[in-house]
Amino acid sequence: MSLFKQLVMMLSLFLAVILVSVMVLNFRSATEFAQNQLYTDAKNTAHSLGLSLSKVADPSDTSSMETMINAIYDSGYYQRIRLADVEGKEVYVRESEVRVSDVPQWFIEMVPIYNASASSEIMIGWSRFGTLEVSAHTGNTYRQLYSTLMDLIYTFLMIAAVVFIMLYFLLSLSLKSLKRIGEQAKAIIDNEFIVEKKIPFTTELRSVTTAMNAMVEKVKDIFDRENETLRRYHELLYKDSETKLHNRRYLTAKLPDYIQSDASLSSGTYVMVSLNEIDRLKREKGYERYSTLINALAEELNIQMGSFRHALIARLNESDFFVALPACEVDSVTHQVENLMSNMHRVIEQMEGEVSKYLVMGCGIGTYNEGDTLKSLFSRADHTVTQAKLCGRLVIDANQESDSVLVLGREEWRNELLKSLDESRMLLAFQSVVEQRVDHLSVIHEEIFLRLLDREGTIHSAGYFIPVATSLGLIDTLDRYMIEKVFKHIKEHNPLTPLALNLSADFVKKYENIQWLREELESFRRHNDLVLWFEVSNTTALYQLEAVSTISAMVKMFGYHFGIDHFTIPEAGAHYLQAIRPDYVKANNAYLQDMMFDQETGKSRESFNNVIRSLGISIIAINIEEAEDVERLKLLGIEQFQGTHIAPVVLLQ
Repeated sequence: MSLFKQLVMMLSLFLAVILVSVMVLNFRSATEFAQNQLYTDAKNTAHSLGLSLSKVADPSDTSSMETMINAIYDSGYYQRIRLADVEGKEVYVRESEVRVSDVPQWFIEMVPIYNASASSEIMIGWSRFGTLEVSAHTGNTYRQLYSTLMDLIYTFLMIAAVVFIMLYFLLSLSLKSLKRIGEQAKAIIDNEFIVEKKIPFTTELRSVTTAMNAMVEKVKDIFDRENETLRRYHELLYKDSETKLHNRRYLTAKLPDYIQSDASLSSGTYVMVSLNEIDRLKREKGYERYSTLINALAEELNIQMGSFRHALIARLNESDFFVALPACEVDSVTHQVENLMSNMHRVIEQMEGEVSKYLVMGCGIGTYNEGDTLKSLFSRADHTVTQAKLCGRLVIDANQESDSVLVLGREEWRNELLKSLDESRMLLAFQSVVEQRVDHLSVIHEEIFLRLLDREGTIHSAGYFIPVATSLGLIDTLDRYMIEKVFKHIKEHNPLTPLALNLSADFVKKYENIQWLREELESFRRHNDLVLWFEVSNTTALYQLEAVSTISAMVKMFGYHFGIDHFTIPEAGAHYLQAIRPDYVKANNAYLQDMMFDQETGKSRESFNNVIRSLGISIIAINIEEAEDVERLKLLGIEQFQGTHIAPVVLLQ
């Protein structure tokens, strides 16, 4: 029970006891007064009427006495007036039954009023005539008491209503700050740091609010400092100090997330630029001209290639630069590459000392797909750029290896994908994510993937068709199909293991998709208790922050889990996690080892752990291909894993 309800009940009970006590005392006093007044009226009437009867000249004139008795009886509230002679013989009597029509019977039974009777001796002359008895009528007394009781009840009800209303507002005002303190504490649990600006006037609550603010500021400061430390380490580890581009280490850690078979970025175009005689330039013309050339090339790469979605630009070494452009075709990149080479030609021509006579710059262009490894991709790129440099000083060479995915035209691909949905040739597959502890191993969820069954009966992984579907604008259609098919599978097979569904950027950024998902989840929850897990890629979380935050809140409202796939710390730091508040992140095995283990000292790095764990986020290592990776990560505190070494991707039966 809340403190507000406890205080209201306690004060209400206290007030009710006081009001009822006062009301009972007042009513008891009124009853006693009415009882006494009843006797007083009877006594006064008996004496005054007796005195009047004593003035009758003729004792035998009873008619005059009757007239006088009738006058008194008819004008007052009397139950009985009786005149008797000295022998007790009744001379005249007027009486009636006690009937009270406008007072409830329960009141008459609960409030006993005793009839008051008074008598007076009648003397005519010096002789005693008889006795006059007067009994008051209790009906009027009951009416007055009942009216008094109702007035007391109405008055006290009005007083109670006014007091309760004032009590409610006063308690609400006093406890509002306590409610804000509770919200502030809950916000910390939900990874939000709120500093309360309104300091309450109550001394005790003021001290609590001040202490909470100090704690929140301290926790926020710890998070900010750890986040800044992590950001700087990330920059030191993955940034080239001269050009501020990503370095080879980042490329080898991040590129596997692109070319894995179930990623929407698993195929695209690469561009590699290489300079020969760069050492000679530095030696003969000095570091300043070398730096000017290198930074000019880096700037041109950012200008020409940075506008492509998900572009990954890195400097491999002193003379080689590499760009990965997911979901892009060679023809869409050629114009930018030509501009790059043309602008760099002008930069070289402007340098003194006939640098252009010996400085050779080559550019190789090719495609990559899900079947590539880092070694095969870099070998092909090296070969392409070497051929370009052999052909001349500033030459662009394109690798002529064809990509089997692009054999079909765009419209043919569109028709094929839509037909595969209509004919249910888009199959579901899954890969288990496990939690491996010392004493046991358990499956925490199974991530769902799509597989395409072509007309020849061959099953293709998502990397075969997802990039094409993305370029055709059909990826959110595939997402809806996947969600509907997963819900149908759960309804038919009632699995016990939670399923995880990865949502694309195209699905997330459309408001109608979010509304559709809400309706589907409402319908699903009414018929099934299975916990669902939803994921988005780290890039989607960065560039669609508001939409992702909305989906995260919605998913958690239904009691499900939300996570970020292919997680890496961005240049701006991890503050965006506070808006999304994911339950977990999935990060590449190599990236986690880079961020959490210091190769030089052999010690673990705490900043990454502190930032992620302080937000209540669990870490899942992905792309686990060897048992050694599991052992190394377990030493760093990672217990949840996903990869081909853990479990293969298999069709969902």
